Formats: sequence, C-alpha cells, structure tokens
Amino acid sequence: MNTQRHLLRSAAGIAAAITLTLAACGGDDDESTSTTTAPPAADADAATDDAADVAGDAPALSPSALTLADQEGDGTSVVVGSVDLPAPGFIAVHGDAGGTPGPVIGVSDLLPAGTSTDVVVGFAEPLAATGTVFPMVHIDTDGNGIYEFGAVEGVDGPGTTADGDVAVGPVVLTVGGATSDATDEPDATDGSASGATEAITIAEFAFSGVTEVPVGTTVVVTNNDGAAHTWSAVDGAFDSGTLGQGDSFEFTFTEPGEFAYFCNFHPSMTGTITVTG
Repeated sequence: MNTQRHLLRSAAGIAAAITLTLAACGGDDDESTSTTTAPPAADADAATDDAADVAGDAPALSPSALTLADQEGDGTSVVVGSVDLPAPGFIAVHGDAGGTPGPVIGVSDLLPAGTSTDVVVGFAEPLAATGTVFPMVHIDTDGNGIYEFGAVEGVDGPGTTADGDVAVGPVVLTVGGATSDATDEPDATDGSASGATEAITIAEFAFSGVTEVPVGTTVVVTNNDGAAHTWSAVDGAFDSGTLGQGDSFEFTFTEPGEFAYFCNFHPSMTGTITVTG
C-alpha cells in the first residue's frame, strides 16, 4: 500500500512538472510572436510636411487687382491702366459672351510681380465693331513664362482679389476713333517742308529702319513677316491697323517730338522715332 501511494505521488509530481513546462513554453511562444505596431506618426507628419512644401512652392494667386477704364481705339488692342500681381503672370483678354467673359482673344507678355501700368494687350483678331472685353489676371503657376490656361490642365489659373473674387472687369471698347491713314499730308500752316520719305521694315518680329527724321517726313512701314503686325503709336498719333505680309502703311510727321510705337499683336515689338523740327 505504501508503495502504491509513493508511485501515485510521483506520477502527480511529474504531471504537474509537465504542465508547468508546457505553460512556460506557451508563454515563450506568445512573447516571441507578439509584435507591437506603433502608429506611423512620423510618416504622417512627413507627408503633411511634404504637402505643405508643395503648397508653399506654388505662387500666390491673391491679392491681384486691375484698374480698367472704357476707351476708344481701332479694335486691335486694349490698354489696362494698371495691374497688381502677387507673382509673375499675364493679362488675358476675354471676349463678350452675353455679358460674361468668353473665349480669350488676346494675352499680354509675361508681367512681373508687383505693379505694371499702361499694359497694352493686342488681339489675335481686331474687333469689327464697338463691344465689351474682359481683361482678367492669370498667374504663371508653373513658372515657365508661357500662358497655358485651358491648354494644360491645372496651370496658369485666374488671380483673385483680396476678397477672393476673380480679378476681372469689363471694358467698353469703342471702335472707329479717329486715326491717321495713308492720305495724311503735312499741314501747310505748321511749317512742314521736308517732303522726304524714309522706311521702316518689319521682319522676324522686329522693327528696323529710320529712327530720326525732320518734320514733314513721310515714313513708310512695310511688313515682310508671314505673321500679321501693326505699327501703332503709344500716344495714338498713328496706327496702321493690321498689316499682312507685303502690306505697307505710310504716315507723315507734321510735329516734332519723340514717338514710341509697338505692335498691337506682339507688344514686345517696340521702337521709337524722333522727329526734329
């Protein structure tokens, strides 16, 4: 009997030891396979910082502002009194679509950030009659100096005012104002006596030729480019209208002064002629 009790106690001790060993191994397995995944706070912060950097690199659209006034002309351009830009951009002139801005009919050269005054924007096609146009600020958001709004998705969007409105406004352009033409002749009372003829040539998107003439000189301007151009005085003293390839325009200077001129279609084309008297 004592022997049996001893055997039973020994078996129970072995079973308990096996149970403890299995429990300990099970605990080790749990610890070895258990992992703790921390929230990717650092990655989230980095993504937020990257997004902020991208947003910070984009040029500001506001505050933009335009100073506009109704005006008279030959329908080939409009003059914007002043424009304030928060970043380099353009003035795109929209046609009239029932009292709201329609398709773009002309775009300025790239303008710097800050204030620009007396910006002349030429039209691709001249207005045939008096009408309303809508100059609008656009910011060069991709920084390549080329107006691409509508042609490339998501770039060169409209500038906005400090109040969050699009910087745009209407200008009534009265077409048919008095301009000089090829029949202009010196006034017999103004002392004009030169009667000479000089030439200016348009080629490769540039003016070349005479830069100084006496009063009474007739200047003949000829367009040798394949593109259409104009020869237009900044002060409105003369305007050739659209000159196609091979077309000419002449104007007789009857008063002394310095006359700056440009092309309505390509405002970067400029020149000056000095008239002595």
